[in-house]
Amino acid sequence: MITLASAENVLKDVYLGVIADQINTKTNPLFSKIRRSTRNIVGKEIRVVAPIGINGGIMAGEETSELPVGRDTPYLSFVAPLKNLYGRFEISDKAVRCSSSDVNSFVNLLQDGMDSLLHASIFNLSRMIYGDGTGCLATLTVSGETVTVDNTEAIVPGMYVDLYDAEGIVKQTSIYVKNVDKTTGVIDWTLSDLITPATGFKVYLHASMNNEIIGLKGIVSNATLYGVTRKDYPVMNAKTYTGTSTDAFDEEYVQKIIDDLEKSGTDVNFINCSYDLKRLYHKYMTLYSKNVEYATLEDGTRVITHFGIPLVPTNHLASGECYFLNTDDFVFYELGDWKWLEDEAGRVLKQNPNYASYSATLVKYTELICQKPSGVAYCKNIPTTVPSGD
Repeated sequence: MITLASAENVLKDVYLGVIADQINTKTNPLFSKIRRSTRNIVGKEIRVVAPIGINGGIMAGEETSELPVGRDTPYLSFVAPLKNLYGRFEISDKAVRCSSSDVNSFVNLLQDGMDSLLHASIFNLSRMIYGDGTGCLATLTVSGETVTVDNTEAIVPGMYVDLYDAEGIVKQTSIYVKNVDKTTGVIDWTLSDLITPATGFKVYLHASMNNEIIGLKGIVSNATLYGVTRKDYPVMNAKTYTGTSTDAFDEEYVQKIIDDLEKSGTDVNFINCSYDLKRLYHKYMTLYSKNVEYATLEDGTRVITHFGIPLVPTNHLASGECYFLNTDDFVFYELGDWKWLEDEAGRVLKQNPNYASYSATLVKYTELICQKPSGVAYCKNIPTTVPSGD
């Protein structure tokens, strides 16, 4: 007979390892490329030193000259709090009782719950890698009774979100998203009749405002990064390129940005772009009768390459957006891998107070650190069609 104790053992001994492995290997190609470390964690914070120059104790002198004075490499001190990532699995008492005498039914019940938790965890973690840490999913545009969002890729049915006005004042929390039209951007959700949304209102993942991982957008644009004011240190500033109407996302354009980064000491090993830019690059290769090369990444994804550098598309970048990176400059610092949240008795499956249901919570404490923000190149507004004359 299936009991809560046996269900808990299955969650601990079977599903935890599988879920952790799937999240770590299947989130997206960029996540799989970035190394993970448990070092440099002090209390609840990550403390990392990042070089901002070279050793100054170098000279070429006379035979009788004094030797150079030893000068250490200058460093910046990065301090960032560990972010708390949670995922919750829930099962009703009725469902447990109905399947208690049928092992196959119970396994199917757990499997469905784990699949749903895994899918949601992978989607949100993948989304965070490209965000700014605020948890903002989209901005509203309101025309009459029609409400649209400017980012349909960050919001999916089943999500619970919070709505804030343009001044950052919360208007409603825990809003259930029924649907988002990928073509028109129209959102269907359970908004209170007392709330009148307006253009400029922002949508956040429920209870996540300013608590998410600082992703690529934050590394490029946040005024303060890891406790350092960006304007005070040029090394904290990523290179930004804004496309013009005559730009062509071809071999020459891509190589120019790679050359710019190489001249500043960064070896690009990963290019992340929108899907339309990936198609455009491939189209140029065809137009120029060039040989298209492919590579298989760590997570099994097969992509085209630019002289061996993978050109990886993602739906979390807007049309005409692209990042050039050296993934060796990035580290996910963490207290450990994904774990079930346990109580004092070591239990992970617990009854929800005042409800006939049980839940288990998956948890991880981590943050993404880029030790060389100036080694990142961000491109925007690149034309996604072939310019006339080509």
